[in-house]
Amino acid sequence: METRKSNIEVNERRKRIVFVLKVLAYFTFLVLQETIEPDKNILFSKLYNIVDALAFLLSGNILVSLGRIFLVRFYLRKKKINSLHSNFVLGINRIASLLNVIIFLIAIMVFFDIDPKEFLSSITIVAAAIALLSRDYIINMLNGLIIMFSDQITLGDYIKVAEHQGKIQDITLLNIVLLNDDYDLVMVPNSLILTANVVNYSRQNIRKLTFDFETTNHSRLNVDEMENKLRKIIAPYKEEVHSDSLSLKALDIRKDLVRMKLQVQLNSQSRASEKKIQRIINQSIINLTGEENK
Repeated sequence: METRKSNIEVNERRKRIVFVLKVLAYFTFLVLQETIEPDKNILFSKLYNIVDALAFLLSGNILVSLGRIFLVRFYLRKKKINSLHSNFVLGINRIASLLNVIIFLIAIMVFFDIDPKEFLSSITIVAAAIALLSRDYIINMLNGLIIMFSDQITLGDYIKVAEHQGKIQDITLLNIVLLNDDYDLVMVPNSLILTANVVNYSRQNIRKLTFDFETTNHSRLNVDEMENKLRKIIAPYKEEVHSDSLSLKALDIRKDLVRMKLQVQLNSQSRASEKKIQRIINQSIINLTGEENK
């Protein structure tokens, strides 16, 4: 947590330096506006439009940056290290980026001598149609902001949502980027995060592995005997797993199949250790169900 806060503070110091440079550039453009005579000729008129647009762009960007710097600084001062989550800073940055895009579009209108109010009023119907067509994207973006300003999941957490699980690498306005156990980047839509069941393993004091499998239903099937065999298999790995925590139960009994659930508690938060135990237990289940099915 200390490292996370210090990283945020380092980034904020860099952004403050950039902010000062933008302020200096803004005053430079203000001076240029006073010296350029737009009525002199066409070239000066175009140059004045460029300077005017850039001055507007910088003024809007400076206001957004000022608000962003104030909010982040207030948050870092108010929050203790143990309650810090970088989602808030990420959410503020995303909102600042959206506002800067809007300011950039208005600056383009200023450059082409287009009145923003008249332009917006003229495309009201088109904008409404676009909003209806992109409704799902807008909802997804709003869901992304909700996730960013919540503290239930944050960057670096290891989560499971639907059939996907992995470490959160990034949270965007459209999706959450997970790095799974195969080191693949998985994009999970923000809407799915808010509608599906999410397991946050990083917030649990106890780390468990769960295995669901099926075996043939027959008279020789003995759940207790299978559990004892699995317990003996993982017994040599006391550093990685609690052998006494192993639990095997039948979830669904049918005529031909029995659906089983195996749970085991890990001692370590190491991903390498988890993958090792996962491979051992998976292979053991394959071997045991193969023996049972003979």
